[in-house]
Amino acid sequence: MVAIEHTVRLSGDNHFGTKAPPLAPAILLRQLPDVLRQCVLMAFEGRTAPRGRPPRWLEQSADIRFVGISGNDDTVLHFEVPTLGEAADEIFVQTELWNTRPDPGDTCFDLLGDVILDVQNENVDSNRFDSRLLKKFKRFDQAIGKDYRSISLFGHRFSITPAIINETTVANASRMVHGTPSPNRVRVVGTLDMIRASTEAFAIKLDDGQEVSGVIAGGDIENLSTLWQQRVLVLGDAIYRPSGSLLRIDAEQISIIDDASSMWSKMPKATRRPSDRTKLVRPQGPKSGLAAIIGKWPGDETDEEIDEAMRQLS
Repeated sequence: MVAIEHTVRLSGDNHFGTKAPPLAPAILLRQLPDVLRQCVLMAFEGRTAPRGRPPRWLEQSADIRFVGISGNDDTVLHFEVPTLGEAADEIFVQTELWNTRPDPGDTCFDLLGDVILDVQNENVDSNRFDSRLLKKFKRFDQAIGKDYRSISLFGHRFSITPAIINETTVANASRMVHGTPSPNRVRVVGTLDMIRASTEAFAIKLDDGQEVSGVIAGGDIENLSTLWQQRVLVLGDAIYRPSGSLLRIDAEQISIIDDASSMWSKMPKATRRPSDRTKLVRPQGPKSGLAAIIGKWPGDETDEEIDEAMRQLS
């Protein structure tokens, strides 16, 4: 396979160069392989956790090699990776009616760069990440703040303008994770409009023409070929974007159904959003909170009077 070079640049005020404190490079070398695998899975399958054993094409697509360190001011980590077209050739040789796959000339680092840009811009309707991948971004804060201020991704599509992870990027990821609605159980009826066996993906068309995408979380997608263009019932978990719109359905069962009411042929809606506990925090001053209570108790009531007052309140 032809190797494509990418660099990850650690920048800060201390100008460590090649004499880098080990913590930040160690965190990156530990975190990057898993993050890159999740980026590849999202690009091909729309999810970040493979069902069962990771396929060969996934392992090859995220097969990064650390080839050295350089730099006078910044600390630059050098990597080599294959293109997706070579690493996942078994996927690209398959003809599909809906071309939703990434460019075969891209690499897993290119996909990570796209995710970084969406996180930087707080694209709450992005198809490039889910909560599981966003939580990985939160861990990058261990590599910035003390010795370095930013992590810049260079190479291939990001040769001129890098994709940058800094405190703002991490804060955006954390905020979007917190604002993403929890998954909920759904049943959806529609016409099975697309089946992609190689990535266990499918799509159904609702009665109003909208399309719902999903992946198989249980069962065998090969058995769905006989249901193509049939009216089906999908049972599973709805996964949402930070905006609250549906990202996908993790389907546990897809079965043919002829007499289902159109009331089930609707886009699943999020039932609840997590509360933002930071909005509940109120600063306390000399006349608010606990300070407004301390020293205010008269102190001359008898125990009997206090008991009677408590009984009246209850």
